[in-house]
Order: sequence, then structure tokens, then C-alpha cells
Amino acid sequence: MAADLPLWEKHSFCRICEPQCPLVAQIGPDGRVSRLLPNPDHPSGGIACHKGLSYLDVHHDPDRLNFPLQRIAAKGGRARFERTDWDSAMSDIAGRLSRIHAAHGKGAVAVYHGNAFNMCNPTGAALLQTLFDALGTSMIFNSTTQDATNKVAGAIEIYGSIGSIMVPDLMHTDYLLCIGANPRVSRWTFASVPNDDLAILRAIPRRGGKVRFINPRAIESSTNETGPTLLVKPGSDVYFLAALLGEIDRIGGIDEALLARYGRNSDEMRAFVRAYPPERVAEIVGVSADDIREIAAEIVAAPSAAVYMSTGLNQSGQGVLCHWLVEMINFATGNLGRRGGTVKPAGLFPDSAATELVEVETSQGRFELPRPVGPMSLPLAILPELIAAGDVKALIVLGGNPVLTAGGEAALRAAFEQLELMVSFDIYRQTTADLADYILPSTDWIEHMDVNFMISGMQIKPYVQYAEELEPAAAERRNGWWFISRLLQLLGEPSPLDAEPNEVDGRSVVDGILSIKGLTVEKLRAGPSNTVELEQAAPGSVFERCLAHPDGKIDCFPQRFVDKGLFDRFEAQFAVLANEPPDVLKLISLRTRYMHNSWLTNLSRFRHGPNAINPLHMAEADARERRLHEGDVVRLHNEHGEVEAVVHIDPTLRRGVVAMTHGYGQAGNLGLSEASGKPGINCNVVMPVGPGSFEPISHMSMLSAVPVLVERCR
Repeated sequence: MAADLPLWEKHSFCRICEPQCPLVAQIGPDGRVSRLLPNPDHPSGGIACHKGLSYLDVHHDPDRLNFPLQRIAAKGGRARFERTDWDSAMSDIAGRLSRIHAAHGKGAVAVYHGNAFNMCNPTGAALLQTLFDALGTSMIFNSTTQDATNKVAGAIEIYGSIGSIMVPDLMHTDYLLCIGANPRVSRWTFASVPNDDLAILRAIPRRGGKVRFINPRAIESSTNETGPTLLVKPGSDVYFLAALLGEIDRIGGIDEALLARYGRNSDEMRAFVRAYPPERVAEIVGVSADDIREIAAEIVAAPSAAVYMSTGLNQSGQGVLCHWLVEMINFATGNLGRRGGTVKPAGLFPDSAATELVEVETSQGRFELPRPVGPMSLPLAILPELIAAGDVKALIVLGGNPVLTAGGEAALRAAFEQLELMVSFDIYRQTTADLADYILPSTDWIEHMDVNFMISGMQIKPYVQYAEELEPAAAERRNGWWFISRLLQLLGEPSPLDAEPNEVDGRSVVDGILSIKGLTVEKLRAGPSNTVELEQAAPGSVFERCLAHPDGKIDCFPQRFVDKGLFDRFEAQFAVLANEPPDVLKLISLRTRYMHNSWLTNLSRFRHGPNAINPLHMAEADARERRLHEGDVVRLHNEHGEVEAVVHIDPTLRRGVVAMTHGYGQAGNLGLSEASGKPGINCNVVMPVGPGSFEPISHMSMLSAVPVLVERCR
């Protein structure tokens, strides 16, 4: 504990989402955390939101897992579990994994790791590649194929490195075009920005700049103080971006010298976008040609500009090309590596290194994954097919709930029941865990020490913070680092526990990562709020640090995009959109301040009033056309599935758009009393699944802009 802190306060940070906002924990006389408060004195300036400040509700939830549980009922019926002990559970798991290896080969064991594991157990996440290697498997799945692998895949092809993901320089930009993001509600993705109630955005107009939002709904981030929202048709953003870049080129907004020095295949890129001028795409995207031309002129005229995209585009089915076009706009206009443009922040880890792709052969085709795996994985959308075909015989789920957060609930349930072994390591007995043979209790971030290295290299204000354990782990909860380390030992593989048999939290991992920058835990503890600020990297250094292709160039028209059919899909989908009926409805995901994926579904303070369920949001004109009213029960369906939902008339939506919040649907879950009593609807039931339902290269599932039908229930 820092010397200047009283004994009843400790510095920490939230681990729910990417800002990882600083906190002060007040410790009561019993040594337990009594309250979590914002830390306005932190060097980052971040202010924790109500989700982080309410986390003690999760920590003290009576439904939290405390002991290892073993299934005692046969699969296919109602789940029944009984308490067991760690030694028995781990020994049986390791033994069954060894028998599966012997019978089917090591590749038959799959691992799924979710955001809850990666963000809340980062010392465990640091051992994931070691676990994959020990299991000898390429059957790796994770939550990023549901939200952001398009940016990873795009970075590999454009810059040559999985680590070359650029961040908007929001503190200095004169112009921000923010597409498919709603930072007031869901913060930023692959960009760690201190939560400041949009002060960083309000500052842009105040210094003479401009902010524009592109979204299918008038989002909460868009205000008179920040900037307007231009309402776009869901799933059409990629054509808007192509037209925008082509118009920038037409009006002479390309930095020819920069493009020639650092770009390759730029002629092909320019020829491609010229085929989609504003007049051609206007009806498809729902934005006038004049508006597209105006935005292009604004970007060119701004002393500095940044185009930023997030989950709304990532999940659209063409997320890789959206990311490519955003990067090309930023680069070609001279804003990449410019103060106020897009930059690569400094971090703990070495500068971006070339990424190797390794081919993985499965019964469902061949796929390529980076080595090390990092945030990329096989497409989760085909996991049921891989299980049915015998590729996967066992599954370890680390802090994830794919049954609700991915498409194809019924297919996933049926597939998981066929597994010879399924293990869930989690803080709750949630819906996916209910299908496991063993449910193992994880610590939460109150109960173990940590360093914020999961967001390192993405912070617009780079810093490193240490958070010590705020409370001893309750009951028999264990950290992810220990779980993986112990499993490695029992499988006869080298394990961190071999050298440190009494270690429980992964301090050795932390020490190793900090040493990269010559830091130690002691140095962090001596800093204000247990924090050491990192020196900002010069904006222009991206061209020396982040271009990992052998020729040191940015690939403006990657051949792999051609070979994998991304441009063919682009043109085919354009034809589909051009021929859609005028009354088609597209379902998008709606983020709220009272849910984070499925993490907060069991908190009573977030499940009352209008947030008790997740209604189907619908524009008034669309509801009127179908003779629907507020509170009506409707059937939401398409060829993939159907659910019943309650209508909510939403004036923020453009016509043709319906929206629901995902992460709900815990009906019948005996492990979550609040969530099962107010289950809401799993809207991912209507999302496409199986072969062909995911984007090539990124393996991203399509979870937005999905055509649906809405009818009153009779």
C-alpha cells in the first residue's frame, strides 16, 4: 500500500470495460471493501461510471460460485450439481483430458475464453498461449469473433502486425467522424479513453473543431455540445466509407507524397472506391450524396482529422473492409501519424512485430490464425458443426457465456450436450456453465492483484497501474492464473507452479511483463494512485514502429482480401441492398447503461422499471405501419429463429431499424435468481449461424443489420 494512503483506503481500477477507470476502495473495520468510489486525482483523469461503482453487488451476490460443482445428472435434462473439492475436480478433469488426447488426439480439446476472463483475469489470460500449446490444440474460440476480430485481421493485412491497431488522438483532433460507436454508453473499443462523461468530445467543438456521428439511431453521445448524428441504414456503412474515400480522392484530398512513400497497391485502392461515387451509394446507405460530399470536404479541410469505427460496423458482415476503408481514409489524407489524427500509443509491450499466420485444418474447411493466437480465433459460428463432426470432444470455457452472447443458442446447447467433457471456470453458474460437467469458482477483481496490461498500447493517456488484492478470496474461489497453472501440472506439462508452488495470483507474470519497461510493482506502488505514466510516443513514429511488412509499407489493397472473396462479397451485398423491399426491417444491437454483455444480468439495481426486460425498440412509423403500439407482444423472426418480445416505441431510430439489447434470456437458470425471474429475450436466436454465416479472414459473426420480420402475436 502506498505510504500516503490511510489503512482504510486502497487504490484500484475497474475491470468491466476498456477504460479500466480508476477507483478508490474504502476498507471497513472487518478488512472488507465497504464502498467503491471514483478517483478524481488519478493521473488519467478517468471517472468511474455506475457499473464499476456498483461492482460490490456482483462481489456480494449470494448467487456467486463459492465451491467447485460437479454434474450428477445425465446431460439432456435439468442440470443438477453437487459440491466437490478442487483436488478431486482437477484430477478428474486432467485424467479425462488425457484419455481424450489418447483416443482422439490433442487437437480434440477446445478452449473458449470470454471477455470476463480476459479483462478480469489478465494474469490467467497471459497463460492462454501456454495452455493452447500444452493441449496441442488449434481449436481456439473467443468472444472477439463476436465484437472486434475484424480490426485484428485488418491490421495484419494492412500493416503486417496484429498489434498495429491505431487509436484516434482525441485530445488534439480538429475533426472526429465516429461511426457505429456510442461512447457515452459503451465507451470505446480497441481504444482506452478515460471515462469523463464526454468531456473529451465536448472539448473538440470548443476549440473550433467538429464531431460527427454516423449511426442508425440518434445516440446518447450526440448532443448540441458534441455533434450531430447522421442516420445511416444498418449494414451499409462500408459503401458510405467507399464513397467517402472516393470523394476525398476526387477533390484532391490525398497526401500524394505520404501515399507514395509508405503505401503500396494504392492505385488499386483508388480504382476500387471510384466505382462507388456518392450518387451511386446514396440510396443504399440512406445518406444523401450532398452529405457525403460535405463530410469529405470537412475531413480534407480540417488541420487534423480522425475517422473511428466500432462494434456497429464490426458486426455488420463486412467489418474487415470497413476497418480497411477507415484506415485508408486516415492514411491517405495524411492523418495517420499526425497529431490530432490516428496514432499508436506507447505501451508495456514491444512495438508491433510481424505476425505469422498458421493454417488450421478442420472438417469445416481450412482457416488461418495468427501465431501467437492473441485475440483471433476460429469462427464460433461453426463450433456446433465441429462438435458434431468429431473435431471437438472436450471444451474448456473460461469466463464466457456463448450460449447467450453468440448466435445459435439451440445449436450450441445441443452440441455441448454431445461433448465428452465440458468445464466452466466462472464467477457465476450462468447459462453456458449450466451445461458443463464441472463448474469451477473464479475470483473476481476484488479478490486478486492486477496490472492494467490488457489495455496497454491502446490508451490515449498511456499509464501502468497496479491494483492489489482488496479482499482475500472468499470460500474456495481461485484465480485464473492458478487454474491454468494447476491444470498444466496435472497434464504433466511445465507449469509456473513448479517454481513457485505457493503462488496463487500470478505475481511472476506481472513481474515479467513490467520488466519489459524496467518497472516493478514497487515502483508502481510508489507512484500516485499506484500508477506510473508512460512517455507518449511521437505521432509520426507509427511509420517506424508499426509497419511490419518486409518492405516497410502499408498495403492499400491486400491481395488476401481478393483471394478470400471480400471484394466479391462487397459487390454481391451491394446488389442485395439495391433490391431490398422498402419495408424491410434490420435488427441492430442496442447497448444500454444497465447491462454489459451478460455480466450484470443478475443485479437487482439494474433490473427494475424499463430495464427489467429488453424490449424490441421500433420506430414509430414502422410500428404504425404494422398497427403496433407500446407494450404489444410481437413475434420477431427470420429463417434462423424466432422469439417473442414486447414493443417499445423509440423516437431515436430511423425508419427500417429495430433494436434489442443482447445478454438476456436466462429463463430456467437455477443458478441466477434475479436473472431467471426477469429473463428477458435472447435476441441472438435470430442471428445467422453455421457455415457461411461469418466473415472470411476475421471469422466475425454477423450480429447486426440482420433482416427480420415483426408480427403481432395472436
